[in-house]
Amino acid sequence: MLGVSKMKERFYSLDLLRGMDMFLLVMVGGPMRSIQGSFHCFPDSVWRNFSHGWTGFGFWDIIMPLFIFICGAAMPFSLEKRLAEGRATWGYWRHVLGRVALLWIFGMVAQGQLLTFDLMKISPYNNTLQAIAAGYLIAALTLCVRSAVFRIALPVTLAFAYAGLLALLGDYSKTGNFANIVEMKMLAALLPDGSSAFQTWNYTWFLTSMMFGSMTLCGYHSTKILQGAGTQWRKAFRLGVLAVALLAVGWASSCWIPVIKPIYTLSFTSLAMGWCVLSLTALYVLADILRFRRGFWVFMLLGRHSLFAYMTGCFLCVFAAASDKLFGGLSIWIGQAAMPVILSFSNSALRLGSVWVWDRLRKGKVQ
Repeated sequence: MLGVSKMKERFYSLDLLRGMDMFLLVMVGGPMRSIQGSFHCFPDSVWRNFSHGWTGFGFWDIIMPLFIFICGAAMPFSLEKRLAEGRATWGYWRHVLGRVALLWIFGMVAQGQLLTFDLMKISPYNNTLQAIAAGYLIAALTLCVRSAVFRIALPVTLAFAYAGLLALLGDYSKTGNFANIVEMKMLAALLPDGSSAFQTWNYTWFLTSMMFGSMTLCGYHSTKILQGAGTQWRKAFRLGVLAVALLAVGWASSCWIPVIKPIYTLSFTSLAMGWCVLSLTALYVLADILRFRRGFWVFMLLGRHSLFAYMTGCFLCVFAAASDKLFGGLSIWIGQAAMPVILSFSNSALRLGSVWVWDRLRKGKVQ
């Protein structure tokens, strides 16, 4: 019974990793951009980790893949238990489809212009939450098949099949890659002529859902490794080996497949998953084996309420107005050049504060 309990125990490292990812998005991105925009103080060697051209891999590129990976990593705890004796019931599908619908709608609200109610502006598929939903649905379908071999083979098959399509049916340019060709055909079928949603900034979503599914299943299998037999150190070693293998595939394949985030080429995805698995390994050792958990409350807060924290981005204009009211007068003392930095830090602090209030409300601690 103790072994079963340990199998079902949620890993502290998983919520910590989710919170760190959200911390980067909510608390770091805006201030970093404002500092660089105002003072241009970061050298190119540093700034290329936050902004680079069509090809390449930087630190900031890990954020979206990590969200997708973490969704899959949570599935052994959140979804597998809903399978009745390994079979998918109506309750299972009600949960899956409800979660997919919720994420899809929130994605359209956050980035798809849904609340404009203007058919010439609404985009059906262009947001991280929708990518998570697509990967979640693919993984949920995969869990309906009991074969362990199938579950392990599918993410590899999806990744290499997608890579094959890109290699054989187009090139790796912004508009000539096969994923973009499919994207434009799908949008043409779904949208009225002249819609602003045709402006995709060269990101692809429809065909690239194959990679989203592969990344979600990579997260799923990472957790299954940690739930497997053996000591904690042995399981951490296995996960570390997987991370090194993924990084090796990414570096090796980059010799002939460009590393391109917007279309999730095989080289980019392998590198991203390698760093995701390595991050989970490091935090598993730190937080779940060594039990070092002090000072992480901000990360854990954001990890518990990651969806709410993400959706606060829809109200940046509100936070910006509040920040201007609070600190706008400082411009006469510190000058206009520094004001974007001050206001950006204020925006991030207000977003964090709103998540803290939400946490208090959920716990019933706000009268």
